Amino acid sequence: MSLVAVYRLTKDAIVRLPDTSFADKGLSERGDLQRLLRANIAVVAQDVLIIAEEFGDWEASKRRIDLLGIDREARLVVFELKRGDDGGHMELQAIRYAAMVSRTTFQAAVDIYQNTLEKARGDAGSNGARPDARAALSEFLGRVELPADDEVLEVRIVLVSAGFDKEVTTAVLWLREWDLDIRCVRIRPYRNADEVILEVETIVPLREADEYITGIRKQAKEQRDIKRPSGEPTGYWFMNTGDGSNEGRSWEDCKQYGFMLAGGGEKWINDVRKLRVGDKVFAYLSRYGYVGVGEVIAEAVPFNDFTPVGQTRKLKDLPLRAKVQTERMADPDRADWCAAVRWIRALDRDDAVLKNQARRSTVERIKRPELVAQLLDALGARDVADQS
Repeated sequence: MSLVAVYRLTKDAIVRLPDTSFADKGLSERGDLQRLLRANIAVVAQDVLIIAEEFGDWEASKRRIDLLGIDREARLVVFELKRGDDGGHMELQAIRYAAMVSRTTFQAAVDIYQNTLEKARGDAGSNGARPDARAALSEFLGRVELPADDEVLEVRIVLVSAGFDKEVTTAVLWLREWDLDIRCVRIRPYRNADEVILEVETIVPLREADEYITGIRKQAKEQRDIKRPSGEPTGYWFMNTGDGSNEGRSWEDCKQYGFMLAGGGEKWINDVRKLRVGDKVFAYLSRYGYVGVGEVIAEAVPFNDFTPVGQTRKLKDLPLRAKVQTERMADPDRADWCAAVRWIRALDRDDAVLKNQARRSTVERIKRPELVAQLLDALGARDVADQS
């Protein structure tokens, strides 16, 4: 019997609903539960768009992800579903699936969704306009700036089951301690005459503790991220130029006037504002590679307030290759913020190096000293950077 009671309130009584199981009600895992959640995913995860069902686009494996989604932070969401009461070994399966899609780029996600839309169109026998997955994702994400096509997307996991045994929840709690975004959502069925009533509850993380724990974990992660194995800060950052995903940005402008920028929403504004004077930044140009390394000489300010070093006019009033998005730059919640950078080495885009060493985020600390050394060598900047 369920430890949680669900009641039906009538005019004369409060009647407890008997619990049941999906199997007893003749509901299958794939044909019913998965199908219904695909069309109503907000029941178990808010702000997620399903981009594929039974996804398994990889060689040497017949495994399939029940549902694959993307959330409004442009993170992939792996859903693993079970109709039983113990969860089985679903956390292990989900980790495998997450690993399999862990190198998925935004362009790959667009292609996955495009295939899903076209299959649905074919199944429906529609002869209408060809679906546009990129436009649909842009509308869903609601972002001024889509991720760069070659940006690798982060992955999180949602386990959905009628129940979870202690082995599963213990494993999930431990994985969360290591900053893996994985959660357990219990969907328990109850009988109400001919109806099936669902009780839906996130049991890991506990709702009351989630915000507090997330804050503590973020502080701890920031402390770990800024340290080398010796305990000293690295001082180096990765930063995407934004050129390629947004015509309002140009690497050539960054190179000429000495700055890097990011924005389009609170997350990206907060990221660029983390840069401090003296930090060093590797500039990455999507579809090309690393194009420069420089030292931050002034912290980020809003685009409309930024005056490049050596200039008497603000950046917005200077001749630029980028098409300035005037309306967005006037919006404090969406404007780009610019940090002044003295370039130690800045390359033309066609001379970019190490294209395959892109990072996941727009702005991200580089924690590996060996990667810093590799990038400096590739840019021909090791001796110059050491002297700066």
